[in-house]
Amino acid sequence: MPDVFRQPFQEKCARSWLIEQTRHARSGTSDILMSASYFLSPHVHVCVAGKQVVLLDLERDKYLSMASASPIGRWVRGWPAPPADSTAPKQDPASPSGSDAENRLLAKMIEQGLLVKDPSIGKEASPVVAEPPEYAMVEYDLNSRPSTTLEHLWRVCTAYTCAKWALRRRPIKEVVQAARLRKKADSCASDRLDAETVRPLVTAFVYLRPLFFTSKEACLLDSLTLVNFLAGYGVFPQWVFGVKTDPFYAHCWVQQGGFVFNDTPDYIRGFSPILVV
Repeated sequence: MPDVFRQPFQEKCARSWLIEQTRHARSGTSDILMSASYFLSPHVHVCVAGKQVVLLDLERDKYLSMASASPIGRWVRGWPAPPADSTAPKQDPASPSGSDAENRLLAKMIEQGLLVKDPSIGKEASPVVAEPPEYAMVEYDLNSRPSTTLEHLWRVCTAYTCAKWALRRRPIKEVVQAARLRKKADSCASDRLDAETVRPLVTAFVYLRPLFFTSKEACLLDSLTLVNFLAGYGVFPQWVFGVKTDPFYAHCWVQQGGFVFNDTPDYIRGFSPILVV
């Protein structure tokens, strides 16, 4: 610090000058911080759920939500536009309180690695798109026993063991990345689905599942086990993560096109997709 700032100021005008210079210095720092465009980090995913923008941080396995009309969206490239009927309060960017709040939130998001400035590393905050499912792949019929084999039983056991181990021993980011790479590595993987071929496999899985675990309150384990099971037959559907608000709830399921494999369409429609693997 210059010596002049260490000297006692005897005159009132000198004290006022110092206060004014300090205020401008702080304002300049804020302007520099807020003037750049930021991007989401690769491990962060976004969606709009109700009147909230929700972020999924796979690095920390955490969700963060904020009002969709939050002014922070002005500084993040591709930030979802608020709904037309949004009633969230809008802060005046010129007001000190609004600017300070934005600075604190932006600085915290940068510190936690949610945002980056380098476009070659980051990505726009564009929500994913997943086709809303219209049909359940499996129709439950308690009066009929599906056709299952010892191969089905072995593959369900193997898929369950691998999923259980992965969710206990590996971060969710690595689990998702492994599933993504496996799907990408299969040259036969396709977005098209032959329902008549896949339905017997999913039916066998659902029938044998209670021998190893229950799907109640275990959507992550259930979906990963199903994805592992189908991968053994060269079938690679979408593993979808979704959220809803008021109250907040996170869920995941397996689907392809208009078919949901391990849930019901009516229930799934209540969630906004945030990540599709």
